[in-house]
Amino acid sequence: MININKYDTDVLVIGGGLAGISAAVEAARSGVRVTIVVTNKIFSGSSFSPYTWGLGIISPYDELDKKDLLDSIYDVGCGLVDRELSFTLVDNIEQRIRDLEYLGIKFKAPQNIIGDETLVPCFDRKHRKWFGFTFDHSKQIFFENMKELNINILEHQKIVKLFTNKELFTGALGINENNQLTFFKASSVVIATGGFGGLFKHNLNTEDINGEGLILALSTGCELINLEFLQFIPGYLKPKYKTIFSETAFKYATLEDQNGNSILKKYFPECVNEREILNERSTHGPFSSRLNSKYVDIALFKESISNKEYQGARVKYDVSISSSEGFLTREYFDWLKETRGIKYDEEVIITTFAHASNGGIRINKDAETSVKGIYAAGEVTGGMHGADRIGGLSTANALVFGKIAGQNAALFAKNQTNCNNENIIELEINSYIRGIRIPRLPPNLVIETIRELMWKNGNVVRNNEQLNQALQKVRELSKDSNEKNNSNREINFYDIIKAKNYIKLSSILFTTMLLREESRGSHYREDYPFQRNTFDKFIVVSEDRNGIIKYKWEAPIN
Repeated sequence: MININKYDTDVLVIGGGLAGISAAVEAARSGVRVTIVVTNKIFSGSSFSPYTWGLGIISPYDELDKKDLLDSIYDVGCGLVDRELSFTLVDNIEQRIRDLEYLGIKFKAPQNIIGDETLVPCFDRKHRKWFGFTFDHSKQIFFENMKELNINILEHQKIVKLFTNKELFTGALGINENNQLTFFKASSVVIATGGFGGLFKHNLNTEDINGEGLILALSTGCELINLEFLQFIPGYLKPKYKTIFSETAFKYATLEDQNGNSILKKYFPECVNEREILNERSTHGPFSSRLNSKYVDIALFKESISNKEYQGARVKYDVSISSSEGFLTREYFDWLKETRGIKYDEEVIITTFAHASNGGIRINKDAETSVKGIYAAGEVTGGMHGADRIGGLSTANALVFGKIAGQNAALFAKNQTNCNNENIIELEINSYIRGIRIPRLPPNLVIETIRELMWKNGNVVRNNEQLNQALQKVRELSKDSNEKNNSNREINFYDIIKAKNYIKLSSILFTTMLLREESRGSHYREDYPFQRNTFDKFIVVSEDRNGIIKYKWEAPIN
């Protein structure tokens, strides 16, 4: 038998960002034992990413504004929104802000929001309440709170398998970098592992944001939704790689090739005015096929593919940027100088970076998945946003549904008698480990190949030919050797499982991108450049008991 450590808790939380921390804190307040397991370190993922200068949270002004925000979410999401989830999100944001303020967390709040156009949320049509979430002070407050609540934090531990018995969660298998296995016996679990931007070569995520939480959920019977909708945002290749490019800077910029020629003139339709399009592009961070500003991102991506020297485009600023107005613009350039050591007049090369996922694990308003005892929260989930997401709602999503997931996971654990036969569980674990086949190619090579394929073929420009070619290459990567796993041999399960997850999720992503033969929000098909009413449906992904991935179309409930 394989040597396996055992760990007992009531609620297991996977992920150390805002959603995971919120879930853990709320669960612990209910009086249950809570353990957070983190692949790297606590305070991780998109919530505390070093590649951006902070997080914005928006909130409605009043009850009337709640309705307006809900309507805006639906419009911006191009109809592919779970209205119940959106309502739950909007209805609870204000309370979550107050919760954190009660803990002692302080937010930045500009004195004059209404007069500042940079504070209109991305893709939104009006000002909302705006709160700036800062990292260092918040980390200290959260850590002290988790310590007081006796929350156990286990770092550098990857959860690789969730176990169920008759569609009921029974526990999880973890592995550390030393290849040591641990079985976590728990009554409930909250998956808060973030999105899947890490599957792309250029991404603005930390290493732990690679979609593995989606695979954990899928393999137990949970459903995934809206996976084809992934945000891309410009980022620095030079002078400091993986630095976010603020959209507000487009108002003062031109994009050039290595010879100093405008790339926009090279790729824009003749009828498009360059300055008008750049001004529109300055109002939103992520790419969207809904707006004429899409031509900026399309030109940037095509130039990146064709320009072997730069692999991107050079940003040239108008001198007026030194006296630019707007709270977020000033905040951005101050952050560049003070934290990243970059001055606005340095040579800057940018390209399109994968950023935030709009789709993920399907949940209901109580953060429940379709499997009893399994909850999910934050960017790993989908349905509350749609084809595009309004700026400031991703952080709100993590806070609101993190709290809901923690409360309900604790309640479930209190009412659940976990009387699983440990011998049966041990047999299941051994069967799972022995079923891992030795890959034909080194795991790191598989991972890097997939990241390249995803970036080139699943980026802001997608088409049938490239998606099919990429899907075929992923299938070739999936072919294992004929060598079976022998427990007496030292095998790096950590890397093998990671590579297999990359293969599985990239195959699913390419398939959903192929199935949606239209352009809608963040999903752009140059062979189907317009939104089509026949595709006013979710793509829902599931896995049957034989491991077969299934795709179905489902109309939203309006």
